Amino acid sequence: MTKFTLTLAAIVLAGCSSVTHISEKTAGEVRQAVSIQVDEQNPGTQFSGPHLQATTDGSDFNLYYYSLRAFEPASDAPTRYHLRVNLTYRQAWRNYEFAELNSGQSVETAPIDRNVLQCFSRSTCMLEEVLDIALTQEQILAAVQERDKLALKLRAKSGHSSTIEVPASYLLGFYAAVVNYEG
Repeated sequence: MTKFTLTLAAIVLAGCSSVTHISEKTAGEVRQAVSIQVDEQNPGTQFSGPHLQATTDGSDFNLYYYSLRAFEPASDAPTRYHLRVNLTYRQAWRNYEFAELNSGQSVETAPIDRNVLQCFSRSTCMLEEVLDIALTQEQILAAVQERDKLALKLRAKSGHSSTIEVPASYLLGFYAAVVNYEG
C-alpha cells in the first residue's frame, strides 16, 4: 500500500472520534471471553476481560491495549476493579503518572512496567508503558447504566496526555460476567 492509501485509511477509520477501536466486541462476546479463576491462596474470585486494542490517533504508532479485571473477595468486602492499559508510542518516554475520568475525578494509577519494544534507529524506538488504574464499582456501574463508554485522560510527566476509551459494549459484557457469576 502507498503512504497516501494508508493515511486515507487511517482517517476513514478514525472518523469523528479521536479514538479508533481496532478490536471491538459485542457485550455478549466480551461476557463469554471473561476468564474466571477461583484463588485458593487469596480467597475470592478473579475475573479477567479480553484484551482489546485501540489507537488514539488512527495510526499504528500510538496504540493502546486494555483489559478490565475484577477481584471479588470471599468475604463481604466490595469487588475491586482495575483497568490494565498498555500504551505503545514512538520517541521519548512519556512517564504516565495519573488518570482522571471525564468528570475530572482523579483515579488511582500505578505504573507497572516500561519496555523498549523495537528501535528503528538510535533516536527512534517503539516504547511501551503498562499502567494499572483502580476503578470503583460505582464508576463502572455509572457508565453501564448510561450505556456510555468509560473515558479516561492519562497525563504524563513529559506533558503528554492520552485519552483512553473503554466502549460501553465491553463494560456491559464484563460487568454482566461479574455480577451474574454463581460460584
